[in-house]
Amino acid sequence: MSLKTRIPARLKALFAGVALSRKSIDAITEKEGARLTEESTDEEIDAVLNARNDIWSFDDQRKYDDYQAGKAKKDADDKEAKRLADLAAGKTPEVELPTDAPEWMKTFMTNQAAQTKALQDQIVAIGGEKVTNTRKQEYEKALEGTSDVFKAKALKDFGKMKFETDEEFTEFLTEAETDAADFIQEVSNSGLTNQNPARGVKNVPGQVKVASEAELDAVMTHL
Repeated sequence: MSLKTRIPARLKALFAGVALSRKSIDAITEKEGARLTEESTDEEIDAVLNARNDIWSFDDQRKYDDYQAGKAKKDADDKEAKRLADLAAGKTPEVELPTDAPEWMKTFMTNQAAQTKALQDQIVAIGGEKVTNTRKQEYEKALEGTSDVFKAKALKDFGKMKFETDEEFTEFLTEAETDAADFIQEVSNSGLTNQNPARGVKNVPGQVKVASEAELDAVMTHL
């Protein structure tokens, strides 16, 4: 068994409660292995590891490893947050390359990042348009039974609305269905139908009475 295998095994046996990172174990194996040979006994390996522990304890090494891991995670989280913020702001994400990278590589990677962002923006736009169209269809269904004038005005107002979440739209749609039902009932009660024509409006036999915009506005003010 080679030293690269034996040193980590003895380290684990001597300091079982210390969970070092793979990077630290490899570094310790390489450094302390230089003091040993392939013929070294387990006792000799143990002596070298104990001497290393006296200089800088493996428990302190573990704490340092945990600190480094936490710092790396925070840096990665901050970088991802910045990337998402740049995307939300319409900026092209920064491309990190080694300082000695050739200019052609920097140009290539920057162009790739710009193309990726453009594709992402397109996907988001398509998704947003699909959601908008689906919501509009649901709203149109909720307006069934109302007059063309009422429906046209409602759809015009709908085009100016923004919904942050599906819950907001669902709540709006529920209210819209109630408003539409109230409007239909109010029109019926006001006599703006074929069976009960409004005063001053002549109803042609055999034809459905269509309320004027003025009449509808008068009704809508009561909703």
